[in-house]
Amino acid sequence: MSTPYVTTFKLSRKKQRGLFLTTLCSALIGIGSLAISHELKLGEGRFLLLLIGFFSLLTTVFCCISYYYLTREKFTAIYISEEGVNDISTGNRIGTILWKDVDSIKIMDDISNLKRKYIVLKVRNPNEYIDREPTRSKKRSLELRLQYYGSPICISSRALDCTFEELKQAVFDRYDLYKASHKEA
Repeated sequence: MSTPYVTTFKLSRKKQRGLFLTTLCSALIGIGSLAISHELKLGEGRFLLLLIGFFSLLTTVFCCISYYYLTREKFTAIYISEEGVNDISTGNRIGTILWKDVDSIKIMDDISNLKRKYIVLKVRNPNEYIDREPTRSKKRSLELRLQYYGSPICISSRALDCTFEELKQAVFDRYDLYKASHKEA
């Protein structure tokens, strides 16, 4: 019996810096807008500045939460194990996609950018994975992926510190290993 191992891919430095800068800028805009609005009278743009400040600070909170979870994971964005694939780079909270649920793997072009590709894991129970996502907007995004790509599970190297070929090779190697081990059993 082989020893279990996990292949991981980290979030790219560019994405890490982008998240940090977004957090910082939204905090500055939020604080600045609220400070300026304090000096204005109602009707001089105060309401608009309060609105901008509120949404900027709300964005800051969401970015801080994301940054917290990513630092807790040491910026690891994808785990590929003997059990399956756990992709947290997309922000979806569907957990591990189990190899036993995967019927096939396809490589497809991104419909919004033909230079990019997706690894599409065709699962036999797509609605179960969609239902795991608690956020309605993200759930809708998964439903649209199911319509366009035939599966809600689409993995990209866009935010990762690796090439698409490295990611593809790791996914196919683990899936082939899983199929081979379960064919023997």
